[in-house]
Amino acid sequence: MTAHQASMADNPVFLGRQPILDRDQRIVAYELLFRTAGGGNAAVIEDHFTATAEVVVRTFVELGLASVLGDCPGFINVDEWFLSSELVELLPRDRVVLEILETVEFTPAVVARLRELREKGLRLALDDFSRIGSDQIPVLELVDVVKVDLLAPGADELPSMIQHLRRWPLKL
Repeated sequence: MTAHQASMADNPVFLGRQPILDRDQRIVAYELLFRTAGGGNAAVIEDHFTATAEVVVRTFVELGLASVLGDCPGFINVDEWFLSSELVELLPRDRVVLEILETVEFTPAVVARLRELREKGLRLALDDFSRIGSDQIPVLELVDVVKVDLLAPGADELPSMIQHLRRWPLKL
């Protein structure tokens, strides 16, 4: 057994699959999540790029796309580093939605990369969306899905935020 195999055995990595439901409670997609044995129900992620790479390897190489997703698309959390890598372009466009983490800063370079990925046919989603800022307007024009964090905005702010988001042809 190599040192790498031994450390993997001491701290195994799992693929979490969380269903995404429509308003009729039908499964329409799965969010694929990185989990370690010591994390319990929470993810202990120190490196988002590596966590995403682990999800991709487990889904597409080890377990197989059909056994993980069935006929549903898979939402994969991505950070700025994964977005800028060439790995992202190897993902099957018809099966994957890139879920942009809330930690990603929407610099002009990131927005340009998102536009490029969109033009190549990749679908995009925003994760844990909680505010509409001027830096997000160009991104809202590119994404297919916005996953609103219902706990972040105040109860009085949520209706106006939802109304504002309806200006774009995206799913909430």
